[in-house]
Amino acid sequence: MKRLRQIFIWMLMVVLLCGNTLTAFADEDNPDSGSNGNYGSPSDQYASDEWKDQIRGELNRYYSDLKLRYDMTDEKIKRMDKIYNSAMTYMKNAGLTMSELTSYEAEVEGYLAEIAKENTTGTEKFLMLSNEVPILDAKFGEQTFVVLSLINLGKTDITDVVVTPTVSNDRTKWPFDINQAYDAQSIQIIQASENTIDAYGKRMDIGWYFNVRSDVLTGCYPLTFHATYYQNGDLVETDITTYINIKGANPNKTLIEDPDKQTSNPRIIVTGYRTDPEVVYAGSVFKLSVSVKNTSKQTSVENVLFNLEATVEGKDADASYAAFLPTSGSSSVYTERIAPGQTYDMSIEMEAKSDLAQKPYVLTVTMKYDTEDQINLSDTAKVSVPIKQEAKLDTGSAEVLPESIAVGEQSNVMFSVFNTGKTTLYNVKVTYESETVESGVTYLGNISPGATQNVDSMLTGIAPDTGQGIVKAVVTYEDEAGNESRFEKDLNLSVYEMVFEEPIMDEMPVEPEMPEKKGLPIGGMIGIAAAAIVVIAAAVIIVRKRKAKKRQEDLDLLDGDDAS
Repeated sequence: MKRLRQIFIWMLMVVLLCGNTLTAFADEDNPDSGSNGNYGSPSDQYASDEWKDQIRGELNRYYSDLKLRYDMTDEKIKRMDKIYNSAMTYMKNAGLTMSELTSYEAEVEGYLAEIAKENTTGTEKFLMLSNEVPILDAKFGEQTFVVLSLINLGKTDITDVVVTPTVSNDRTKWPFDINQAYDAQSIQIIQASENTIDAYGKRMDIGWYFNVRSDVLTGCYPLTFHATYYQNGDLVETDITTYINIKGANPNKTLIEDPDKQTSNPRIIVTGYRTDPEVVYAGSVFKLSVSVKNTSKQTSVENVLFNLEATVEGKDADASYAAFLPTSGSSSVYTERIAPGQTYDMSIEMEAKSDLAQKPYVLTVTMKYDTEDQINLSDTAKVSVPIKQEAKLDTGSAEVLPESIAVGEQSNVMFSVFNTGKTTLYNVKVTYESETVESGVTYLGNISPGATQNVDSMLTGIAPDTGQGIVKAVVTYEDEAGNESRFEKDLNLSVYEMVFEEPIMDEMPVEPEMPEKKGLPIGGMIGIAAAAIVVIAAAVIIVRKRKAKKRQEDLDLLDGDDAS
């Protein structure tokens, strides 16, 4: 049932986020929807920061009331704190309408109430004392007036309230004379309240006159009153306790029966501790400093041995291990003596295991010591060391399509975001830092350890770059305390200015001008041709003569050779 309830709440978160996305698209398509995305009644408007603060304040008051009404274990409070802190962060950052935010608050309140009621049959508290009435002071032998200021922390009225003092003959439990039967006081109705502040405004006061005993002991006394009332037709019984400071006739006679008991049995208590560094991360080395005090005012403690033992993790005995281990190999600290009322500071260097979950871990301090009269006395104290897991985030390769766009065009950016740490990343969102593109915010929500979310963004070019071609994607996320961190990733995306060239008109072809016809008359041309023929003929005759002469010389040369 608890698991189904948790799944339902996270499904509700997803539905609300999807609803915001669809609304945003609707606003883009509907110019009449208004610049703020208001598309209906006031409850459908997006919640302002003031409205978010009001709703978060109501959840805070409701959670505080639950802690008052129920007796809860530390483990249960840790579970509820985690849900409460996550819800407060989500309501602060998520873009929800007023009605969605109110509905989400109601769901979270119901889930917190369900956890608070687990295994708490009969422990729910509706009738309680207001803390606005101070503790009274009274003196032996005098009369005093004790007032109970009652409030109703329930969502329904309680009626027929009857309150009766619980008296005792033991002067250490009831410091007043019993010389009469004390009447019960009644209240007809105490109205229901929306929260603690409202309950204080509807409180009802009742009171009694008591005579302080003459032999009363000095001290602060708890006064118990038994109350009965009806709620939703059922009879409810509870006890209400207030306190009163009484001054007795003999200041040395106090509620502590043996004032010397502390002297004979001194106690060593832990008065404080700190870590250096203040925030301890899993896998890191830190110095733990613990301050202890000898509460005795007269007796010293000697041979004091302190042993610091961390919580053992792991269900399997063979695989169990201590959350913290001393770096020196020893978890013990020794001091020879602590004087009465003196404080002793001890330090030990320890290392936190790297695989520890993010939560507080208990470290037990065992103290053994001797006094002049006794040996082997011991005390035990516990300190809690919160361990943080460092938030780790990584991204996959980015796909940018296209990687170059003109002003006014869009590019699609897609990449994955991985939670590589061991703690949840809250309110993860992606933005883009560049003067060349414009984009909205891509909200991924919470990413659990080892989980992956995918980014799918559209970037619009708004100005040309200067040649770098880089757009910076920024992933921001928060830890459980709301501290924000960022992760940067460079993307290759260039933006250029579209240039439109004016067409060049073709020139009309120009016909080439015909050269003027110039030349010699026909007679001159004939003369020139005749002269050329004569020159050619003469050249031919000369060549022939040279060839004939050459041939003759060759023949003469041959004849000479034969004669010899």
